[in-house]
Amino acid sequence: MEFDAYDYEFLMTGIPPGYRFEPTDIELLQDYLLKKVNGEPLPYNIISECEIYGNQGKEPWKIFIETSTETFYVFTKLKKKSKGKNIDRVAGCGTWKGQRTDPIMYEKMKIGNRKLFVFEVKGSNEGVKGHWIMHEFSLVDEEDKQIGDYVLCSIRNKNAKADTEEEEPPMKKMRYNSEDHNPPEPTSSASPLQTLLSDWS
Repeated sequence: MEFDAYDYEFLMTGIPPGYRFEPTDIELLQDYLLKKVNGEPLPYNIISECEIYGNQGKEPWKIFIETSTETFYVFTKLKKKSKGKNIDRVAGCGTWKGQRTDPIMYEKMKIGNRKLFVFEVKGSNEGVKGHWIMHEFSLVDEEDKQIGDYVLCSIRNKNAKADTEEEEPPMKKMRYNSEDHNPPEPTSSASPLQTLLSDWS
């Protein structure tokens, strides 16, 4: 029995063809990154772990589909440079260069950061930069320090164009509800952030 791409996607994620993954910043922190950091089961098999930094083969077009207009979501571990506290963001022939950092707030409390990066090719005379963009989501504690080594990244090629030769049928959009996830009850040993995020469920 052979499976086409749509059958494969359904088997891997449990999400029917035609549905789109469009989480909010809060959902990315609460329902995915916090569970990843805590080693808890994740809802659906839709965000995988991926190394996006390194000297060889880590250009975004070698990891993701360059012609796709989709946004790719991955977990990755940040690695510090050999000396100092700076993060090593070299990726193959280029680097992910930070543009800005925006706080993610909940009820006037900062619970995370969303950082914007663009990919720049080293020594390029063709201006090849900014085609690939990335938003990096991280959790922070009461002292504004990052929680855990993992971050969640959304990456896309903003120059990719949709195929206009064939019209796609209207696509339904599915928003995940926290009721589908059945998160565990908070315990007395939970941190204030964990307790707060658990209360959102």
